Amino acid sequence: MPKVASSAKKKKRPAKRVVTRRNAGRLETIGAQLDSTVTTFGKGVLQLAFMTVITLGLLALVVSAASGRLSQLPDRLAWLSESAARSFGLNVYHVTIKGGESLTEREVMQALRDERFGSVVGRPLLSLDGDAMRNALESLDPVKAAVVQKLLPDTLHVSILERDERALYLNGDGTYFVVDSQGVIVRPSSPTEYTDLPVISGTDDPSRAAPFLRLLRDHPAILTRVKGIEVVSDRRFDLHFGNGFVAKLPEEDIGDALTRLEALEAGAGRLSATLDYIDLRDPKWAYYKPKDE
Repeated sequence: MPKVASSAKKKKRPAKRVVTRRNAGRLETIGAQLDSTVTTFGKGVLQLAFMTVITLGLLALVVSAASGRLSQLPDRLAWLSESAARSFGLNVYHVTIKGGESLTEREVMQALRDERFGSVVGRPLLSLDGDAMRNALESLDPVKAAVVQKLLPDTLHVSILERDERALYLNGDGTYFVVDSQGVIVRPSSPTEYTDLPVISGTDDPSRAAPFLRLLRDHPAILTRVKGIEVVSDRRFDLHFGNGFVAKLPEEDIGDALTRLEALEAGAGRLSATLDYIDLRDPKWAYYKPKDE
């Protein structure tokens, strides 16, 4: 049987992808070499410059320390700041004070004074330490809080909030002091200076009576008549009224005892005028002692 030639063509294998590398030209090779040389040289220069600055800085510190000039550096910088402040007119020429009526101007200025630089007047406004001046003012007994403000170009403004004067305190030596609502001593006083304030006695710590003072504010009828608050054994209180009447209060439930005392019109009513004292330490009973008994 004769062979019949097939009409189907043989499939050709796909041609392989050939990657050819092109050799760099002469100019490109020289350029690459120059880039590498410049980069390496640049890094070396930067490193050398950095190390030179560090070395010179350390050398300057050693020389300054050896010659004793290092300790003078802050003074020189302070002088430069003062000189710059003067040239721009930023030194303190005015000090204004608001509040602090019980303080003299001399006391305020003395608190603002710096041990090293002296008076605040004439010093650079911007270089003043506001927090240090505020702390110095608040260290004064009458001052509860203070604010120090720098007002450009040449003014220092001081605002003072004084402690509230709530009572007098009589210590064991017979000296009187004004105390605030927290029992903090404000300043020395005399028994005739604040005749409308009650006198705390019987303790070395006037703050012991501070919570009781706040409680008395809820009983104004009693507070206005009380002349003395005696702390007994640091545990309880005796109230002394203007007519000589004494009310002995308990250690606990003081509020209830004050309410009972208020109902008796202590210090003003006929009952208190005929009694030497009344003892309210028992929550159910009241004991009293008539005058001249």
